[in-house]
Amino acid sequence: MDRCVLALSSNSNPEEAFSEVVTQLQAKKAAPILIIVFSEINLLGYCAKLLQKEYQNAIVIGCSTYVNFSSEGYSHSGISVMAINEGVECTAEVVYDASNYPCMYKAHITKALNELSSHENTCCLEFTTAFTNGEDLVLDTFQEALEGTNITVIGGTAGADAEQKNSLVTLNGELYTNSCVFVFIHNLNGRIKFFKENIYRPTKNKFVITDVDCEHQLVYEYNGLPAADVMAEVLGVSMDQLAQKLAEHPMGRIVNNDIQITQSNKVREDGAISYLARIYNHTKMVLLEADDLQKVWSETVERIKNDIDAPSFCISVSCLLRSQLFERNNKFGEFVNTLRNFGCFIGVSGYGEQLGNVHFNQTMVLAVFE
Repeated sequence: MDRCVLALSSNSNPEEAFSEVVTQLQAKKAAPILIIVFSEINLLGYCAKLLQKEYQNAIVIGCSTYVNFSSEGYSHSGISVMAINEGVECTAEVVYDASNYPCMYKAHITKALNELSSHENTCCLEFTTAFTNGEDLVLDTFQEALEGTNITVIGGTAGADAEQKNSLVTLNGELYTNSCVFVFIHNLNGRIKFFKENIYRPTKNKFVITDVDCEHQLVYEYNGLPAADVMAEVLGVSMDQLAQKLAEHPMGRIVNNDIQITQSNKVREDGAISYLARIYNHTKMVLLEADDLQKVWSETVERIKNDIDAPSFCISVSCLLRSQLFERNNKFGEFVNTLRNFGCFIGVSGYGEQLGNVHFNQTMVLAVFE
């Protein structure tokens, strides 16, 4: 029996999609400990519930996605599934009320943590629903609950069709809104290594935030001047062109020589700019521009191969906006082929990415299992 097997259906009919996926899993003799499932939003509840019924001894976890992609291929419609059959120990739970008081459910994290036999070579894979600005609060809760364990949190904000302002997460056949589902994965056969890929590089334009509303992710001023005025001048565009131009030029938070990308959301009439990740006052920022994709992908492959000689399987969390950029440039297939370097893999395309205690955008994070 293979340690990890994949299944993919591009069918939007729930019954047919589930049947196709289970047929593939049965043909590969899947006997999963853990099932990771991503799908278009309208299929998630139906397929997750039946997967849990079909594989009652497995933890079933996942979320809605903008596009399914895995070793088996990619599709906007349908469902993708990873079944991990051996070599892992898993426990899972839910953190509710992500947008307000996820800290009230820290005991859920502690409960799942205490059920593990070891914290060594363990990660916390989590998926949080979108559009509530709850990711940073959830990460704060994990940081507090996991202090001293050396367990890394990795995951993403659920996605969906770009026109649909809704997203869902699932655990063990149940659907959740305004919540975070998570699973601790203890790798019995080796290490788990984490990687982050940026496809943007810094320009010479650097700023300091001098007025911000952290809770609502609003920047009012850069360098003591209205944020929109500063950006329009730097980018050489009129105010009515600014939002479109900012979509091509995300901002990077400079933290300990690392660049953490945050994407603009809206340009407001009062001159403020809203962002999709939390930013703090006096944060140093840099305007970003697109880097060379082939160079970035080659560097990612080299970096991972230098760290892990024999990848077993890989979980990718990649931004919806990255997926759309690749699609516009007919590069999405090349992106998928790049990930095939790291063993069998599954990926989700959503509204945010999380690694450690940081939430960001326009990024890919990877958990590679030895």
